[in-house]
Amino acid sequence: MRRIIGITPAEDVFREQEHIVAMIRSGRVNYFHIRKPDYDEDKMRSYLQQFDLDIRERLSLHDHHPLAEELHIGGIHLNRRHPIPPANTQGKRLSVSCHTIEEVQQWKDRIDYCFLSPIFDSISKQGYQSHFSLKDIKQLFYEHVFDEKVCALGGVTYAKMPLLEEAGFTSCAMLSSLWDLPKAMFITHHNERFNYVSGAMAALNGGIRFIQLRMKDAEDEEVVAAARQLRPACDRHGALLTVDDRLHLLDTGLFDGVHVGKNDMPVAEAKRLIGNRFLLGATCNTAEDILKAAENGADYIGLGPFRFTTTKKNLSTILGIDGYRQCMDVVRNQGLHLPVYAIGGITPNDLQELKETGIHGVAVSSVILASLSPEKIINQIIKIF
Repeated sequence: MRRIIGITPAEDVFREQEHIVAMIRSGRVNYFHIRKPDYDEDKMRSYLQQFDLDIRERLSLHDHHPLAEELHIGGIHLNRRHPIPPANTQGKRLSVSCHTIEEVQQWKDRIDYCFLSPIFDSISKQGYQSHFSLKDIKQLFYEHVFDEKVCALGGVTYAKMPLLEEAGFTSCAMLSSLWDLPKAMFITHHNERFNYVSGAMAALNGGIRFIQLRMKDAEDEEVVAAARQLRPACDRHGALLTVDDRLHLLDTGLFDGVHVGKNDMPVAEAKRLIGNRFLLGATCNTAEDILKAAENGADYIGLGPFRFTTTKKNLSTILGIDGYRQCMDVVRNQGLHLPVYAIGGITPNDLQELKETGIHGVAVSSVILASLSPEKIINQIIKIF
């Protein structure tokens, strides 16, 4: 894709501004659209002022358009709430939402780009189904009715990009897929070859985009020192960095969230303290654990152990593949949509079978650190999930 455009969720998510900056500076997206329909002008102003000027140039506003001039925002987006451009748009990118071919034709020569949606069934809006055919769209590009200004929106994922390119799109906009949690998580550990930081760096360089800093026997100062090295690297890679257990270290500004084990702070108490400002993970061993953690506010689940592992003391009952199937069946039957990661002694030979249980992804540690080729193992995980 020549151009990828990000869109914010309507509701605030953990460390939202930091992630937008990381996605822009890492080159993961070209522009970012700020869509917060419930914000009043003061709240929007406060939100935008947290960005540096170079990042503001890459943003586009869906609401409160006059703030674009005041705060040096680079773009203005028109939609059904605000269909008329403000008086002064000189030097600003102008974009618009379109839902029919006729709307595209009406706007195409008056704007920098337009969103055509939904190309696929929407991920974020239930029941918002596509009424476009990729075959018909391909013909429209062939006949030059569509051109590079037409940007695909709705149900877009990285996996669907080849389909969009085949149809003729050179631009796409993404919402849900940009904010989904990565499929592979690395939990820090150490061995003769790697310490906590170098092991995490190897995971990042191999393609993992979710690091949990777990240093059970270390002092807080050591954990913070490691995080100070990992935070810039995670930002460069557009990766999450969370800390195990130590909720109080979220005040350092180094972490995206915290993971609480079954013997740590209760999930409900952790959620009460951090709200939606940070990501909250919880360790579970049964389907009942998952349902309770979800009810108490967990954002994702680490379900395990899959098998015996030496990286964790006081293991709970080993689940095995049958245990995962049973847990995920309960989760599905309850209509619960919460990312569940398998954890505990996972090897590459387990990946396909684990994926088929319906889990979101896997959390790994020793299999990466013990490998002579960590990148090869990581590539297998990414390919399968």
